[in-house]
Amino acid sequence: MGFELAKIKAAEMSDIMEKLVSAFLRFPGIGPRQARRFVYYLLNQKAEAVENLAEDLLKLKKQIAQCRSCYRFFVGTESKTNGFCDLCQDTTRDPSLLMIIEKDTDLETVKKSGQYQGQFFVLGGLLPILEAEPEKKIRARQLRARLESNQGRLKEIIIALAANAEGDNTTDYLQKFLAPSGLKISVLGRGLSTGTELEYSDADTLKNALKNRA
Repeated sequence: MGFELAKIKAAEMSDIMEKLVSAFLRFPGIGPRQARRFVYYLLNQKAEAVENLAEDLLKLKKQIAQCRSCYRFFVGTESKTNGFCDLCQDTTRDPSLLMIIEKDTDLETVKKSGQYQGQFFVLGGLLPILEAEPEKKIRARQLRARLESNQGRLKEIIIALAANAEGDNTTDYLQKFLAPSGLKISVLGRGLSTGTELEYSDADTLKNALKNRA
């Protein structure tokens, strides 16, 4: 009886571990070996440390909101901010410029560089080559709504995506998607090296890329 109970417990532990491995595999850039290492790392931590991590993850969902205008994540709640982040409520930023970036980390990189003072829109991803349903892969519908809400103020859209195959493919798609708007559409200059992700670019590189946008 004791042997059978031990087998059941071992199977339950294996199931829990595999569920956690599967969860970590959904993280960007994480492979099976890394995911399993994360699980064993957690097993080697004290119960208090794991409990604190779980509490912080719950707080992350409760205390972090997503802006209803640019779609970046920010600290705040709907009741206190009306759903808009500090950047979108900042009246000193230039409303005639809208920069489209892939993800939040790209936005933070551009913001920290101090080279751009316009508005942002987080696209939420890039389009793989031959993507069959591009409007479902990125925030195309939300982008169209953003343009409609900014009519009369917006003059230029800057497409600032990674200098790689998927970034170029997404840029091509956006140029066609945005063409009916009649707005000036520019792309960052190749101050960015081919293969570079925006979040890893320094201030001088971003400055040159913005200056030489076309």
